[in-house]
Amino acid sequence: MKVINSLFKDKNSDHAYFLPLGGSGEIGMNLNLYGYKDNWLIVDCGVSFKDSKVIGADVFMPNIDAIIENNLNVCGMFITHAHEDHIGGVHHLWPHIRCPIYTTPFSGYLLKQRLIDYGLLEKANLNIVNKESKFEIGPFKLELINISHSILEANSLLITLGKKKIFHTGDWKIDNDPAIGNKPNSKRLKEIGKSGVSAMICDSTNANVKGFSGSEKSIEKGIYNLIKGYKGRVFVAMFASNVERILTLSNIAKKTNRQLGAIGRSMWRMIKASKSVGYLKEKHIFHEERNLKNFSDHSFLAICTGSQGEPLGALNRIADETHPHIRFKKGDRIVFSSRMIPGNEVSINNLINKLVYKGVDVVFPKAKNIHVSGHPGQEELKMMYSWINPSILIPVHGEAIHIKAHAELAKKNGIKEVLKTKNGQLIRLCNNKADIIAELPTGKMAVNGDELISTESNFFKERKKMLFNGVVTINFVFSDVGDLQELPRIKFLSVVNSVEQEQLIELSEYLNDEIKSFIPFNVSKEKQLRDYLNKKVKKFIINKFDKSPSIILDIIYI
Repeated sequence: MKVINSLFKDKNSDHAYFLPLGGSGEIGMNLNLYGYKDNWLIVDCGVSFKDSKVIGADVFMPNIDAIIENNLNVCGMFITHAHEDHIGGVHHLWPHIRCPIYTTPFSGYLLKQRLIDYGLLEKANLNIVNKESKFEIGPFKLELINISHSILEANSLLITLGKKKIFHTGDWKIDNDPAIGNKPNSKRLKEIGKSGVSAMICDSTNANVKGFSGSEKSIEKGIYNLIKGYKGRVFVAMFASNVERILTLSNIAKKTNRQLGAIGRSMWRMIKASKSVGYLKEKHIFHEERNLKNFSDHSFLAICTGSQGEPLGALNRIADETHPHIRFKKGDRIVFSSRMIPGNEVSINNLINKLVYKGVDVVFPKAKNIHVSGHPGQEELKMMYSWINPSILIPVHGEAIHIKAHAELAKKNGIKEVLKTKNGQLIRLCNNKADIIAELPTGKMAVNGDELISTESNFFKERKKMLFNGVVTINFVFSDVGDLQELPRIKFLSVVNSVEQEQLIELSEYLNDEIKSFIPFNVSKEKQLRDYLNKKVKKFIINKFDKSPSIILDIIYI
């Protein structure tokens, strides 16, 4: 990693650098760095959820060893919007970076609450900047541009570095008629394009999807038709962060004479944030979960979390009858106003099975009738190319298949310099060319209680081994003169379904014989004894049970 420390030796160099540590080659946990004049700017700091390879952890974020081990001078962090894959890692990673944080009011409100919860607000330098504002972070001159997305206050970012201009789209789509929130500032985007843009770093999520993503307003009729004539209770499962859709459901509730309730902590968190910042007015009434039982079936409508089958999401808790106030019953209808995120198929299908067994009518989107994406389809990408007209395009925010599709689309539409990238690739931007000059170590860190642990560590390998092979614990008790006081005590935990007492005694006597050469025993022989016994125990268990469990040797001195 020495290359990263030599980038700025030439003080007269005007080279700029781009380094994705998360979100390129995957969907989720976005973290990008821009380097200029020995300073670095972080854009977004997100998390991802679920990794089938990692046992016992649910929240993941990028490994930032490249920042820490190279002692990079990070002069600031900008958060483009408040989705967890862009903002969720701040409170975990900020203590290791300790730089000023910048974002707009809605994201700032949510981030402030998170920093308060983790005792970091007084330490962190959180700066709330206005939408479409211009400001500087070190040598980075920034301009925010309004763009549409499936959350309030999504920002695109124009970064000026000397004579270079880099356009970072963030997550975006084109919706020219939103009920609330940003509509794309196409006039300013075209002006930026005419001024000359060196490179565009662009969202690739739907680069393999033809057409347009669709407007939020276009789905109101589809949802309305599923609610208006239905005699039973209606639940709408959706992403809590889509405040415009929450407003849509509020309007539908009035049109259908239903009382609107909200179910799920994240749903209430977004409603509170939206009201605090001024996007939802007090006239928009959302009934608390404990009061929903008071409404008749034909006047009941609820928006709820858990559309991805999350175990602790509202839908699963209601289906499992662990929710304190609500139960599903035959004749209820659940409208999934959401998409099935890749990787969640099993959990969603398990949830649907529970609902069907309870006699619930389950409705999923068909085409774009009750859900639209927050990311650009191919036609929107083409429009952005024409507006920004970048010399270089670097597709990010997508798996390899999305980045490949994005690169091919860009080349077909006249962008000559296109660079496919992945996490850890250090890219130099110079003379309208993009070159990968190094590959830095990257990966995932998992939240484990109060600590962050690399998913490649022995910790998770051992945990996985314990899960699939079980654990054997063996206690050896030695006297002060080094004699073994009793036969080793042995426990099998989830190694085999049942183990006979005779088999435990056989192993215990076998170890008792094997240890004789170490008697009299003392502390200086402990490591040698542990290594020796580990080999003997493993061999015995493989021969007897055809298993290879984790082995815990406990040596006690009395």
